[in-house]
Amino acid sequence: MQIWNPAASVTRPNDTTAYAVGDLVANSTTAGSVVPLSFPLGNSYGIGQFRINRARLAKSGTGVTNASFRVHLYAASPSPANGDNGAWSTDQAGKWLGNIDVTSMLAFTDGAAGTGSLPAGSEGLIRLPAGATVYALIEARAAYTPAAQEVLTLTLEDLESY
Repeated sequence: MQIWNPAASVTRPNDTTAYAVGDLVANSTTAGSVVPLSFPLGNSYGIGQFRINRARLAKSGTGVTNASFRVHLYAASPSPANGDNGAWSTDQAGKWLGNIDVTSMLAFTDGAAGTGSLPAGSEGLIRLPAGATVYALIEARAAYTPAAQEVLTLTLEDLESY
């Protein structure tokens, strides 16, 4: 068994427009230009089956009021129907692996961070072909006002390969 903590980041647009519940948090306001976070697990670690125990979401902005997010995980790169600050809606229903809610964040002098785990009853054991990549999109779960060009870093913590 091997344990590791892969991370990926996204820089959101240069605005401070508040999100509504259910809005996509992404790198572009144009749907066709949204780039999902990617974790090339199979290529880096030579695995096919793994367990996600927890996720950590950190952001460069220090504001934590209504900083509540849902991380959607996919086995194939999703194509969002909308860009940043539009309603979260994607394809890849058959490749959706589940979601992790980060319902609150703590403020630090240099940003904010929070953790979350899969919903109760979800074991988080995932089997993908060797060389696979896991993709993620972030959804706002409250009326959150971001910092301009805020950087969000998602770390999939304590992944265990089998």
